[in-house]
Formats: sequence, structure tokens, C-alpha cells
Amino acid sequence: MNLMVADSARKKIAPLLGPHTRVLLSLDDGVGPYSHHGLVALEVDFMLVIIRDDMPFEDYNTPIETNMGTWYAKDYSVRQLGQNMTLSLQPTYNTLQLKADGEMIDDSIGIEDLTGQK
Repeated sequence: MNLMVADSARKKIAPLLGPHTRVLLSLDDGVGPYSHHGLVALEVDFMLVIIRDDMPFEDYNTPIETNMGTWYAKDYSVRQLGQNMTLSLQPTYNTLQLKADGEMIDDSIGIEDLTGQK
């Protein structure tokens, strides 16, 4: 499973990353310490969660290779993803969009930076 992060998206994400951070591509389904609520509607809702490497991430046990390093997802959430994905910035709304083989997966991915939490 591969994810190509477009330059436009990389410029938004890179300032949040450091040598001791991890990126989680988190399905917001209410499972795990970084998912705040379950799906209310029948839609796919992903979020990029930035954590320190000393924070728990056991629920995120599936690696996703990206051009920004290895990111992680919940094993069962990869059914919602594709093999050849792209993450790009939609400039009008300044939102991240996740696509696989040209098909939209999520058109409004948020970023949550938790590196400042204890």
C-alpha cells in the first residue's frame, strides 16, 4: 500500500513533523485513543493525527509507505483505502483530499497535532 503526498499537501503537513513524530491515517470510528467519535453517517471520515513517538499507537498496526516516510493506519481501516493513493490539497477550501486510482476516498481530511499533549 502506497501513498503519494503531493507537494501542496506536503507543505501543509511538513511543518508539523519532527524527528520524534509519527503520522497516523486514522479512520474516525471511535476506536483507539485518537478517535473522538464514531461515524454518524454512512461516510468515510479519515484524519491525519500527528503524535510523538513515545505516545501509544498500538491500534495503528498497518504501515503505509509514503514519500514522507512510513505512516500508520488501523488494520481494518485499510479496506476503505486503495493500493495507489494520493493526498493533495484542495486550494479553494484548503482541505486535504485522499484519492485512490482517481476515486475520491475522503474530500476533507483534517489534521490533528497532538505532539503537545502529555
